Amino acid sequence: MQTTALRPDGTSRNSILFVRRQYSPFGGGEIMLDTIAKEFHARDMAVAIMSGDWPTSEGIKFIRCTARHFPRAWRARSFATAACRMISQLDPAPVLVQSNDRLPCCDIFRAGEGVHAAYLAERRRLSKLDGAGLHLSLFHKEMLRLERRTFQSARLRAVIAISKMVADDIRRHYDFPGDRIHHIPNGISLAAYNASLREEHRARVRAQLNVAPDKPVILFVGSGFTRKGLAPLIEATAHLESRPELWVVGHDTRMETFRRIAQKRGLGDRVRFVGPQKDVRPWYGAADIAALPSVYEPFGTVVLEAMACGLPTVVSTMCGGRELVERFDAELVCNIADREGLARSLRRALQHSCSPGAAALARRAASKYNLDTMIDRTLSLYESVLAEKRQEELAWSRRI
Repeated sequence: MQTTALRPDGTSRNSILFVRRQYSPFGGGEIMLDTIAKEFHARDMAVAIMSGDWPTSEGIKFIRCTARHFPRAWRARSFATAACRMISQLDPAPVLVQSNDRLPCCDIFRAGEGVHAAYLAERRRLSKLDGAGLHLSLFHKEMLRLERRTFQSARLRAVIAISKMVADDIRRHYDFPGDRIHHIPNGISLAAYNASLREEHRARVRAQLNVAPDKPVILFVGSGFTRKGLAPLIEATAHLESRPELWVVGHDTRMETFRRIAQKRGLGDRVRFVGPQKDVRPWYGAADIAALPSVYEPFGTVVLEAMACGLPTVVSTMCGGRELVERFDAELVCNIADREGLARSLRRALQHSCSPGAAALARRAASKYNLDTMIDRTLSLYESVLAEKRQEELAWSRRI
């Protein structure tokens, strides 16, 4: 795909515009978008990012788009309205607009956050009381309205589903044409995440924490502990006879709530909250298994990273990364409403971690999810959408 250089105003008729409402250095969606944008730029493609905030990157134009932050219920809609207005005024217009947020004026929607309707359905399944509150929530009503407008938009030409689960959710909840849903899972650098991290970091990290070399360790990585399933993970860990430690990497505003859950379950100091980490690789190297028993997880790049490092990984049935875990051992996929079932999956994963060949098998399951494959498939989709747009423009010009 050929593109011209960015003009002084940061756009080009052949530029690709990525839209993301806000930036978080620890957000999985932001990290993936930043990676994709940099990879596209490295391939001599003109790239711009529209967001409320974004770190400076050489060769990538930042277009600031701000919206009201309060009340929370109108935050996403306010940004979508402002972004669509700004996109309509860009001159020259970008050749493609890909949004990572629900946006009725995009050509390609990357459903990196999954389907909000499916998330709410799972919340209701897990708790009738919770479901009643969700039904009354103005925030969730607004999110569903914006999501519906996005999938019904006449401009939307393609949706990137980052897992088979998300693709199924889109078809089920919005009856979106299947031929316009493209399953392109997340990818990582398999060179950066590998089994050799164990030799490089295990002894040092465990020594810093005063953890014995043979002590079983479960690793949890993610922010937003409620949705990621930390509470059921703590409860299931308390049932394990091997008395493993649980290391929690990430942030949550209600950190003390989860500390109290750990204390109440009798885990004491066996649950360690180490906070967000810029580089999670040493923690993968020092742990024995990983777990992400989310309430709803569109993919879970953590699952891919952990298994690329050779860690058997336990996930919930509502984690898109289950497609990867099932390549290794389907019994590591569990229903988080069944705490004993989650405990059984954790036991099985810990048993795998003691097997000499398990790391290689976990790594093999992750080997099809490399970054270059994701970028190539995304580029192929862009070329297809661009060709479709050009054909329509040509047909329209002939009519006039």
